[in-house]
Parts: sequence; structure tokens; C-alpha cells
Amino acid sequence: MRLDLEQWRELAAPIYEVYPREPTENSGVNIEIGEAEGLFLSKVATPAQILIHDPAIRKNVCHDYLLFERFFEGGGQAEVGDIGFQVAPSRLHLIDMSQRYVSMKERSFSRGICIPHALLGYQRGEEPAFTSVELNSPKGRLLAAAHTELLNTQADRTAQDIALIAQTFIGLVRQLMLGPKPGHAPTDDCDLPIALLLQDYIAANLQDASLGVETLATAFGVSRATLYRHFEQEGGVARTIRNRRLDRCFFELAGAQPGRGQVSAIARRWHFTDPKHFNRLFRARFGLSPTESLSTGVHPGSGAPSDQIRIVEHWLERFRRI
Repeated sequence: MRLDLEQWRELAAPIYEVYPREPTENSGVNIEIGEAEGLFLSKVATPAQILIHDPAIRKNVCHDYLLFERFFEGGGQAEVGDIGFQVAPSRLHLIDMSQRYVSMKERSFSRGICIPHALLGYQRGEEPAFTSVELNSPKGRLLAAAHTELLNTQADRTAQDIALIAQTFIGLVRQLMLGPKPGHAPTDDCDLPIALLLQDYIAANLQDASLGVETLATAFGVSRATLYRHFEQEGGVARTIRNRRLDRCFFELAGAQPGRGQVSAIARRWHFTDPKHFNRLFRARFGLSPTESLSTGVHPGSGAPSDQIRIVEHWLERFRRI
């Protein structure tokens, strides 16, 4: 989708101030955005510009996420906090967006993924605000492959495939770019594969009404304590399953045509049988009612600039609750 300068400024407003470095007529932007398992995905071709991300100015927006960015063309100079670095296609970058971030780029093509701190277990102040990996290195090649797979998840993938790829990507970023969590020994993350398999199992069995702690414990031969440890950051097993089901409801509603009984039918399909309870949970997670979601058609792949803006705003609000 192509945006002119003013449309691009409006779309970027929750995240960046935009200052073009080329004549206005050359300042159009081609962009695709979407969501997958709590991650915000972007594919952007921009003219030369300066971008300023300053949490101190946009105080009403949550900034607790990291930007994983890969440039295929172009690049330039950037600074996060007091750390300066080169932006180039030869490196993969990970930037803490709770810090002030300024970039001065030439005409560029990049693909990025925004990852909430909570999904990575990232601890601001205890972990680096910026880190990068050489693309032509074992770590870089592995991360680039996972990045590519995740950005291609909209093409003929099942929901469980998307969930597994997203969890794998998050795990690789955690291990290869950040290392062990503060206070954890390197061996503490050796059970990452089972964490990914648990998430994959949940994604594949969301329509099973009996899905819960007992089901997972039996399927994987683990204790309840082990399950609670794996899902502690997400608020527990039951909350994880409920949120995944709410996410399915959101995307089904967003892609459906308004009609009598549509909301209740989708809610029942994902095991929400009490309309009032479902409405309350839905609004708490997404900031709008199920009916409003149905009527706006806000979902990855929406075409109009206004819909793209709603996707950005929706993700920024949603990831507070992850």
C-alpha cells in the first residue's frame, strides 16, 4: 500500500515523528503491516528521512517493546539512548523502544518486528538497549531464516504454524541476541523446545472445550508446577488459553460481514457462552466491543490508510495486556 507524506505521518504518529530529507513529491511510502501472536509486523520502503521516537513526548502510549529490524536496502545512522550505531543490510538490529530512538536514513527498504518486553522477558535497565548481530554469521543466518518465515506467515499457514513460528522466533531472539535472562544461568533456558511445543499444542487445540492444565500435563507428562512456571509471564495457563481464544474471535469478527447472530456464533465457536462475560473480556483485551470489531473490519491486510492506522493503535494498546 502506498501512502503520501501526510498519510505516512499520520500512520507513524503513535510511534515516530517523521521528517523527510527529500522533496515532498519524492516522500511516498510503501508499507504493509500486520499482527501475529502478539507481534507487530511491518514491511516498509521509505525515502530518505529522519525518524524520532521519544517516549517522553508520547506519554499516553505504551513503549515497552523491542524492535527487531532487518534492512535489505539503504540504511544510515541511528542512536538509541546515548548509543550510536550504523544501520545497514549487513546486520540485524534489536532496539529497546522504551528509550529515545533517532534514525537518519537514506532511501531504504526494511522489514521489522515489534516484540513486547513481556514476551521476551526483557528487563529494562538490566539488559542492553541495543544489540546487533552480523547477518553473515551462524546466529545471523538462523535469525534471518526465522524472521523470513514469520513475515511469510500470512501466506497459506495454519494458526498452529503461525503460533509455533512466532514462539520460535521469540525464543531465538531471546537466546541469540539477549542471552539468558538476568538472574538466570545459561542452562535455565534449555527447556525452550517444550515451551514452544506447549504453545503449539494450545494453538492447535483451542476448539477443544476441555483444554486446560490437566490436558497439557497429561499430554506432555509434566507437573502442574512445571506448567505454571512456563506460563507465569502470561498470567497462567487458563489466561493464556482464554487470550488465544479471544484473539481468534477478534480476527474472525474483523473478517466477517455484519449480520444478526454473527458475534454470538463466533463467541460460541471459541467457547464463550455468556454474552456479557464475553463482551467484558473482549473490551478489556482490545479496547472495543465485539460488535465494533465486526463493523470496522480492522485486521491485517486491510487496505485503507484509516484501517492501517487502527491496526497500529490496536496493537500498541493490545500488547499492554500480553
